[in-house]
Amino acid sequence: MNSRIRSSDTRVGTGPTAGETGDLVPERLEVPALLKVAVVVAAAGAALLAIGPGVGVLQGAPPAAYGSGPLLIVLAVVPVLVAIGLLIAGKPVGSAGVLVGAAFLAPGRALLDLQFAADALVASRPELVVPTDLAPLAAGAGTWLLVAGHVLTLVAGAMVIVRAGAQPGTPVAAEFEDSEPESRKRLLGWGLLFGGLATIGLLMPPFRSANAFLLDLDLTNGPGLVMTGGLLIALAAILGCVFGGTARTPKMGRGVLIGVALAILAVVLPSQIAASTVDWLESDWRSYMATAGAVGLVGVAVWPSGLALKRKESKPLDQSGDRVHMVAGVLAILAGIAAILGQATELFVVEIPTDVPINQTDELIILSGVRPGSFANRLLLPAGILVILLGVLLLIKPIARIFRPMLSVAWVGVPLAGFLALDAVVTATSTSGAIRAGASTWWTLAAVVLAVAAAITAGAAGAIERDDVDLTDRSSNIILMAPIAAAMLFAVGAFGLPTMRADQYVAPGIWSNFRVASWGLVVALLAVLVAAVVAARSRPARGAALMFGAAGVVAVHALEVPMTGARAEGSAAAAGTWLALATIAALVISAFVALAVRPEPARRR
Repeated sequence: MNSRIRSSDTRVGTGPTAGETGDLVPERLEVPALLKVAVVVAAAGAALLAIGPGVGVLQGAPPAAYGSGPLLIVLAVVPVLVAIGLLIAGKPVGSAGVLVGAAFLAPGRALLDLQFAADALVASRPELVVPTDLAPLAAGAGTWLLVAGHVLTLVAGAMVIVRAGAQPGTPVAAEFEDSEPESRKRLLGWGLLFGGLATIGLLMPPFRSANAFLLDLDLTNGPGLVMTGGLLIALAAILGCVFGGTARTPKMGRGVLIGVALAILAVVLPSQIAASTVDWLESDWRSYMATAGAVGLVGVAVWPSGLALKRKESKPLDQSGDRVHMVAGVLAILAGIAAILGQATELFVVEIPTDVPINQTDELIILSGVRPGSFANRLLLPAGILVILLGVLLLIKPIARIFRPMLSVAWVGVPLAGFLALDAVVTATSTSGAIRAGASTWWTLAAVVLAVAAAITAGAAGAIERDDVDLTDRSSNIILMAPIAAAMLFAVGAFGLPTMRADQYVAPGIWSNFRVASWGLVVALLAVLVAAVVAARSRPARGAALMFGAAGVVAVHALEVPMTGARAEGSAAAAGTWLALATIAALVISAFVALAVRPEPARRR
């Protein structure tokens, strides 16, 4: 290609050479110096990860549940070996992608290992150690070697995340000018599919334990570092897939997907093998979705996207956009189904110990301070119906582009309702050890992840739409500013003030009593404010769709009292509910104003 500079100073060799068959053989790209250093740093990190378990993560601790040493060594060094293999094969961009992909999960993995320093008794890592009593255990040198290994993995990826570490104007940097949009879209679509599956699996517990000294904690019942690290790993997995699918060149993207997949396997395989080989551990099939997703990511990287590169004719831009709309619609439908299942199943369950008589069951529940059922997940029903409806509309080709902006905002209704449900789980499980998260918790987490994936895909579809539209003349609608300003002002009060009041009930908020549910309020408020600002400068139809989508999010919030009011005795609507209704009215009025009043074109200077 013209953008690739052939120079004896930047290539190994001086020009194309003739092979045995007389065909021209392309020269190898010279490996950037920064990439060489990054590989060395990653290799050092892999060495620390390999020797850390052997040194011992705890001082004087008993051994692991099984002989996991060889497996942990293999999982530690495989990403670096793959990166080195790609370098030897003359693919430096792909090699850098592997390092970047592995780096995405490094922070979360470091937090998991730091749990040994905080409280090793609740770490629940059978591949590393199994306590035999309740005596405190101090972190050993192996813990700090593991943490240092993750840090070096992160540093190595950060070094080559921009142009694979190459300087501008070099042949390796020129590889990023060949964007190959068709292959990138394929990587994004399949990457989100398998990445979403892997993310759901990462949220699930890998085993059930019959050993009193090895707890089978899940993310909602586990200690703070484990919960934060696990959620960070799940989020990093899907973000890594998005980064791989949107990279400037699919050569980098395929490497990123491989790196993410190998890091996922390093997280889940040790616990899954423990569950299948240790007698007192029982496998949880749901975690195997992570393994299947990781294998799928490797398959996407080495086969389907590679075939896309051999196609000489790509489909028109509008056909590519239609496919992305369909992917966003399917993800939205799946998110909605998961949300409805989250509403239909038990949010948490009360497990009565075997030594407690049946007639003391009610007393135990009363002492725990919670009832066996919960109303906090009922808001998932309207949120799920909203995204399912929009997902179906995105599957209808003639109108998909009309409703796509609505989904770009309305998906926030799922985390808004989901975090409210998860707040109840965290509160209940922290009240009593006899209370555990129910199936609704996992469906809720899956719904949130799928909703995020749908939003990202809808954003990609919007980017494709804008590629085919002339946006040099931005419209300006002065009349629209007043209702939008009112909607933004009302929204601050709607999400910042409580929607429900009752005796002995303190609602989660943004300014005070910040809890898990508060994160949903923050995300929803930001989404509505951003949608209002963007709508003011958008084309009329797109701006109206954004405001209708924002109104859908606020409507979900306004339903909190009628849907979940039974959580507290004597509940009644508070200021947040009335301001939510005012916000909906202002947003709907703004949408109709945007459609009815023709904006004046901006003047060119």
